[in-house]
Amino acid sequence: AALCAERKITVRRAGAGGRVRLDQGLLRRVLMNLVSNAIQAMPEGGELTGEARAEGQKLVLEVRDTGVGISEEARARLFEPYFTTRSTGTGLGLAISKRVVEELGGEIALVPNAPGPGTTARIVLPLEA
Repeated sequence: AALCAERKITVRRAGAGGRVRLDQGLLRRVLMNLVSNAIQAMPEGGELTGEARAEGQKLVLEVRDTGVGISEEARARLFEPYFTTRSTGTGLGLAISKRVVEELGGEIALVPNAPGPGTTARIVLPLEA
């Protein structure tokens, strides 16, 4: 929260989810990676939204930013190990995040916001029966 305030990023939280069976620490790491990426995509400030909602038998978690967005070329390679669009970092964050989400029985995608600037990171996980 302090980093967002310092960078003039408004944080919004929305929704309610459901119960999923998973390692909270692993999911927390994935979400922290997505939030970190979103913050870095908004060097001039913006809006960061985290949302959770149930859709049928799935839990949908979204992290939306109003940042610079991702080119189509970069989007095709985002989950490849060691691929990065930045001058710092290892390029492993999204590759690891994808592996973790898939091990939890879910899916992860990064899509452009429409309409508007930025990107939405979407995680879909099965709800606990």
